Amino acid sequence: MSIPRDTVRSTSLKELWSIAEDSAAEHGKEVHREDWGLVVGLHLAESKKEAFKDIRVGSGRLVTEYFGNTLGNEVPNVPQDEIVDFMVEHNQWIVGTPDDCIAGIERLQEISGGFGSFMIRVEDWAPREKIMRSYELLARYVMPHFQGSLVGIQTSNQWAAQRKDALQANRVAGLQRATDSYYANRE
Repeated sequence: MSIPRDTVRSTSLKELWSIAEDSAAEHGKEVHREDWGLVVGLHLAESKKEAFKDIRVGSGRLVTEYFGNTLGNEVPNVPQDEIVDFMVEHNQWIVGTPDDCIAGIERLQEISGGFGSFMIRVEDWAPREKIMRSYELLARYVMPHFQGSLVGIQTSNQWAAQRKDALQANRVAGLQRATDSYYANRE
C-alpha cells in the first residue's frame, strides 16, 4: 500500500514500485501490481467548485493542525486555505466531480505504472452530509466505471441512439395504427 506524498518525500509512485520490487527480490519474493494499493484523500460533489468549497477550511486545518502540529509531518508551504489546491495539483488528493475522480484515478494509474486497488482515506474535513454525498457519488458513478458494470447499459444506450430515427418512426406508426383502429371500431 502506498500513499502519494510529495510533501514528505520526493519519491514518485514509479520509484515506490521499483523499491517494492527490489526489496521483494532481495528476500526471494515477488510483488504483483494487482496486489498494490494506493490510498488517496478524495472528496466529490456535483461541481468541482462545490467540492473544493466543501473541504477548503477543513482540509487546511487537517493538514496543518493534525498532520503538521500533532504528528510533526511537513506541511505544504502555502496558505492554509490553499492546501486543497496544492494537494490536488500534486496528485495527492482527488477533489471534484465523479468525472474528475475517474480522470484522477486514471492519471494515478498512468504515473504509477499501474496498481490493483484504490482506497480512500476517511477524513473529517466537511460536514457529515457532504462526506456521505461524496461517498454516494463515488459508489454511483466512479466505482461502476472501473468495475465494468456500466458496459451493458452504455452498449444499450449506444444501440438505441444509433437507431433512434427508425425506433421513433416505428413508435409513431404504431401509435397511428392504434389510433386509426380505435376510431374505426367506434363507428
